[in-house]
Parts: sequence; structure tokens; C-alpha cells
Amino acid sequence: MDIKLKSDDYDFKFRIAGCLLVDDSILTVQMCNNGFYCFPGGHLQLGEDSKTAIIREFKEETKFDCHVEKLFAIVENFFKNNSGKLIHEVCFFYLLKSEGMKKNDFTLTENDENVLKNLEFKWYKLSELESVNFKPIILKDKLIKKDFTFEHIVLDQTKKI
Repeated sequence: MDIKLKSDDYDFKFRIAGCLLVDDSILTVQMCNNGFYCFPGGHLQLGEDSKTAIIREFKEETKFDCHVEKLFAIVENFFKNNSGKLIHEVCFFYLLKSEGMKKNDFTLTENDENVLKNLEFKWYKLSELESVNFKPIILKDKLIKKDFTFEHIVLDQTKKI
């Protein structure tokens, strides 16, 4: 069971995501043509630790095995989704390694709880990230600088809306 809660005021999501860095490029994914790229990942399941979750999610989404190098960020993000619903999301970001993964762009269809999702995977050089619609935007500068020192970030985008 994915860790997601819904209330009248907020939806809560506990997510994990993985940054696969090869040379100076990272693997990103655009889901269901949503208009932005992010790291592969998904929801933590109840009773599952976050390292196991990112290994599972990475395999489910990319069909490749990975291993965790380190946790480099926890982002607590408060925002409104496209429907105007307030979202409280906590995401653990891991630096990953994967044997046999080549830097080729590819697409896959994932069956996510009986919902088919089109996943477009694209490699970006870190120097290109400035011009890419990448989320969470707060990590762009950290990635461009190849700064993988741990950081806990709280981002409240609801106060601007």
C-alpha cells in the first residue's frame, strides 16, 4: 500500500526518487506527457524502507537494476496541483548507480495499479538543466554544481499562490 493520505485540506505523499548520474549526465523521466521532467521514482509503501523502495521503483520504471550510493536530499514540498488541491509531499532523493545502463533515451509503458502510464526517459547533461523544465526546480542548482552533500529543503509554494 502506497503511503498517501487525503483530507479535505491536503493530500500527502511520501515519495522516493533516484538520480542516476553517468559522466556529466542524469536520467530524467516525463510521465504521461505532463510537460516536465523529474527523476524516476514513486511512492514509498507502508512497511518498506526508502532504500528498498527506490531500488524497486527504479526497476519498475526503467527495467534496470540499480544500487544506492547515498541519500543527498530530503525535500518537503507544499504546493497546489493542477486541480488546485493543496499537496504536502516529502521526497527522499538518492544518488544511484546502475550497471549496464547506457545513455540512450527510451520510452516505456508502466502498469501502475492497473493504470497504463507512458514514461519518456531522457538523458540531460548537467550543464543543460538550466533550460529544462525539471522538478523540483529547487534541486537544479545543486545538480548543476554536482553538489551531492546532504541537504534538507523545505519548499512552500503555497504562500505565493
